[in-house]
Amino acid sequence: MAVGEKDREPESASIEMEEDAEYQRQLALFVKSSTEKGIELVKIGEIIAGLAQRRSFLDVGAGGGDLTIPISQSFDETTVVEPNERQTRYLRRRCPQFRIINDSWDRVDLGPERFDLILCSHVLYYITEGQWLDTIGKMYNHLEEGGCIAIVIQSPIGEVAEFFNRFTDYDVDILTLWSDLIRRYGDDAVTVRYFINEIFTDGLEDMTSIGLFLLIDRNFRQREDEIRRYFDARHRTPKGYRIKQDEILLVVRKEINAAAS
Repeated sequence: MAVGEKDREPESASIEMEEDAEYQRQLALFVKSSTEKGIELVKIGEIIAGLAQRRSFLDVGAGGGDLTIPISQSFDETTVVEPNERQTRYLRRRCPQFRIINDSWDRVDLGPERFDLILCSHVLYYITEGQWLDTIGKMYNHLEEGGCIAIVIQSPIGEVAEFFNRFTDYDVDILTLWSDLIRRYGDDAVTVRYFINEIFTDGLEDMTSIGLFLLIDRNFRQREDEIRRYFDARHRTPKGYRIKQDEILLVVRKEINAAAS
């Protein structure tokens, strides 16, 4: 049910991940067909413009680096935490100047290190919902005063959410997470932004592949014909196939001289 460039263990043991080669093919197709990265870069650029300083950047779950690489150009140093060994090998070749840690966020020990921007884009789905606040809390503890955490997550409404709900259960409680963050860090520290990403393909087969990518679980291949019919009936346009994806950007700011969480 998630969107992103991760290949970690989902919270449900019954989920069966695609073979790596097929996953990478689907991921490349999604990135090529989606406006998401461009819109995210604009929104995150607005956050960067308001930072107190731009020395250090941490990307938790960087995937193939489609956001990491352009964002890193605004910072002196970049650190990546990415559990997918293949993605970390690629990033080490592509960006030898990055410090890259091949591990999951919950196991990483960064000591007293702090960062001006921490990005967590489409990662929370892979973590049990009851652990979200502690996961974000660990990021907050590594945030410089005047720094921000940027959390990108799929909205529970919109066309992609409707697709999820047609084939699986999609019940991510964004409002509770938002209110919990406000209670923990204060109303002035938490902001939310909304943006819409468009996914377009020329053909139905490519859109079906993207649908399988969004659903994560390769067991949905048993329903591939049903997924194909769904897109053909609801998202065909005169020139191809289009689905809109509503996404949420939650921003948590650590005020200068604020007490540690």
